[in-house]
Amino acid sequence: MAGNVTIDPLAWAEAVAKPEIDQVLSLKSGRIIDVRRFVRAFRYERAILLRQKLKMLVKSNKTRLVCATCGVPVYLVCSTAKRFFFRHRHEDGSCPAVTRTGFTEADIRAMKYRGNKESEAHKRIKRLVLRSVSADPRFTDVVTEQTWRASEGLTGLRRPDVSARTDSLRLAFEVQLSTTFLDVVLSRREFYRSERAALIWVLPNFHPNYRRMTDDDILLSNNSNIFVVDASTATASEAAGVFMIKCWHRKPVIDGDRIVDEWVERLVCWDEITVDVDLQTVQAFDYSSEAAQLLEQIKLEKIAKLAAQKEAAERAKVALENELRDLMFRFVLNYEDDDKHLGRYKRWVAINDRLLSHGCGLEGKYPDLMKASRLVHLVATAKAGKPVGFKYKNLVEIGHHLFHQHPDLLLAYGFMLRAFGTKSILDREDRTGRWVAKVREERSNFLSDAKYKMAEDEERLLAFLSQGASRKLANDNRNQDGGRAAA
Repeated sequence: MAGNVTIDPLAWAEAVAKPEIDQVLSLKSGRIIDVRRFVRAFRYERAILLRQKLKMLVKSNKTRLVCATCGVPVYLVCSTAKRFFFRHRHEDGSCPAVTRTGFTEADIRAMKYRGNKESEAHKRIKRLVLRSVSADPRFTDVVTEQTWRASEGLTGLRRPDVSARTDSLRLAFEVQLSTTFLDVVLSRREFYRSERAALIWVLPNFHPNYRRMTDDDILLSNNSNIFVVDASTATASEAAGVFMIKCWHRKPVIDGDRIVDEWVERLVCWDEITVDVDLQTVQAFDYSSEAAQLLEQIKLEKIAKLAAQKEAAERAKVALENELRDLMFRFVLNYEDDDKHLGRYKRWVAINDRLLSHGCGLEGKYPDLMKASRLVHLVATAKAGKPVGFKYKNLVEIGHHLFHQHPDLLLAYGFMLRAFGTKSILDREDRTGRWVAKVREERSNFLSDAKYKMAEDEERLLAFLSQGASRKLANDNRNQDGGRAAA
């Protein structure tokens, strides 16, 4: 593919259209993983970091994933179109999936740089870095091309473009002008980590809309910070007597209910830079912490919004229930004897249809208005502490009436008297003690005898009309035998 392909770090990663290795095996879980689905589960920035992690594991012989066909360790790589696929660590022709050309990375590197000396552009940027660092008296031992040999018995050496020291840090500046293999980036980072030094990649220029693969490797592994040294930054360093460098970084911002990026370019001094040798990050802006805070803010705002919606819905539900309950009470209690029976029944059916849509109406083709009216009168009586709609003198007479005529309402009557605080009135009215004696004698049958059980639709309607007062409270130990409420 001609030209550069630049991907939004927050975009979802994509696999190549037809990966040679279409399934990999996780040695940790034992699961076979579909490669296309696996890649699509990551944002592009996370896929780049995973690519680096898997490559390091393979280099360290700590295999995490293997080819599902041949069992050879694999690692994630990226095409020129920045689509991901898996590659074998090595190939001997025994697997039908071919993921390598005939050349190794070392072969390609040798061909690419054979006979080429250090470019003038590279030398120029190196001189600018040297000028910038030398302008700040806090940096000592500022030299170019000094060989670093691995310490503590480790093998290897590096020759950073510019190296320096501060009171607490050893620094290696590497100028990056062209693309390079991920292996080079990772190897240098691991070398300087082992030497307890900080690696600072320096570019001659950068633009977020035109990023090479190497730029993404450096940028995304450095907490989305990347540094540029040019003539203007060197001049600024010398004018201020302080090391100045240009930093490009991503800045997360909230857009509705998601995070999007803004790109920031600014000139920063060394005092604004934070170095973490263990993570090998050199940053002027902590992108990951800022993004995490914004994601938490979005989460809290979503929770608050859902809570507000739930509260509003609950208020609307309560308002609807109150309206429907008041409508039912007015309809029954404001009954006039001269109301036309047919018209009244039609109004009742309409009200009952609304109650049914709310889950508490009387069922059947011809819902019984007399039953519904009795329930309304019973609730009104328990609330008022005196008969409402019943032709009896007091609460205890209504109790006797229910005992003999409507035993299914007896327990609910007792629960409501307790809930509404009118039970004491019934107790005072039972002067002969006949009520208490009757309840005591029948108490053992209240839960077992079917005559004391309400029809389900009537029970739901009564609970709605009484706002739950007709039901035994779960923590009301006084009602364990089912009869004390009535008593």
